[in-house]
Amino acid sequence: MTIAHHHISVISLTIFHITDINTLVLSSSGAIQLNHKHDHIPDFLADWVQEDIQLLCSEAQISPRQCCKYTNAWGFTYLAKQFHIKEERPKILVTGPFLLQVPDVNPLYTKFKMDQQKWIELESFYRGLKLISASRVQSMANIFEQIETISQTDIRELELEQPAPESPRHKNIELMLQQPDEAYIDLVDLRYQIEQEMTLAVQHGDQESLQQVRVKMKNLYDFSDRFPNQPVRTLRNALIILNTLLRVAAKNVNVQPFFLHQISEKFAKLIERTETIDSLNKLMTGMFDEYCKLVRLHAVKGYSPLIQKAIQFVSLHYNKPFTLEDLSHACHAHPAHISRQFKKKTGMTVTQYQQKRRIEESKPYLKKGDASIKRIAETIGFDDAGYFTRIFKKLEGMTPTEYQKS
Repeated sequence: MTIAHHHISVISLTIFHITDINTLVLSSSGAIQLNHKHDHIPDFLADWVQEDIQLLCSEAQISPRQCCKYTNAWGFTYLAKQFHIKEERPKILVTGPFLLQVPDVNPLYTKFKMDQQKWIELESFYRGLKLISASRVQSMANIFEQIETISQTDIRELELEQPAPESPRHKNIELMLQQPDEAYIDLVDLRYQIEQEMTLAVQHGDQESLQQVRVKMKNLYDFSDRFPNQPVRTLRNALIILNTLLRVAAKNVNVQPFFLHQISEKFAKLIERTETIDSLNKLMTGMFDEYCKLVRLHAVKGYSPLIQKAIQFVSLHYNKPFTLEDLSHACHAHPAHISRQFKKKTGMTVTQYQQKRRIEESKPYLKKGDASIKRIAETIGFDDAGYFTRIFKKLEGMTPTEYQKS
């Protein structure tokens, strides 16, 4: 065995022993060079698993710098990463299958038209597979990123030495056990630091910064110990906490309670109704995007109380006709005073601000593309589709139709 071959064996065995999950090393052509088995694949699934492995082999070579994760129709998940040992052609390490959540066998029984024997085998196979939380998957991917640096290391065995009850060493050990866990304290500090970064990003409506924060928090919020073997429940709880944090961040820039309640209730219901890990992760992205948009549209921090109240009134009634007198009555101020102050502080007249709000509200409908321009115009408060088109072009530099196409 060459030094390079020994190094590859050390890498694959290290991953296999850490994960207790089937681990393969493939050549760039997809040929299996090392195969460490923990779970025996049922015969009727062998072709599926082989196709999964070949797919991962191809994808890992397309993006060699990234760790690839794939979940197939049976709910089997794999991780794969290309790596390179000097004097050897690139190899692909594949770990799997494992589970992200406990699958429901009954729909699979119907979908794949299994007989009773296969159904029994599948249930038994599922029970034997490792159930891995999203946080552990991220930690595994972190190790995959460093696999080329894994090497066989020496271990120095320390002999058991019992300290005398009154010895200085015994007292030092007792004192140490009484101290707070500094490593845990550091982790808590890091979590709160990231929460602060997330709060600031939301308060600025900065989606790009918020996504960067999301990358940092990948496996820092692992609550799997609270709900053993319940990864969906664990992720739901994390999203419930996140929904609260995002709502508080938006509240801090004076987004009106009506809008805060609307969005937080929407996501609270979606979190409970969502049944899969992938769907919950997509929901997390949607939460970030929508809270940032909410802040950009409705945050009024920095304005005087009078202008805040006026902006909130217009935002609530953007798609309905109202007069300056209606606004002055809601704000308890003279119409002329409100008109002057609104233009001075926002740079727009009340009508211009209302039109701007209407145009912003039209964009999600236009992106969705399943409603006519006339219908969208009516929904956001324009009686005439032609007038809506003129205002849209004036503010956006293109027509609604051109916006849809772009």
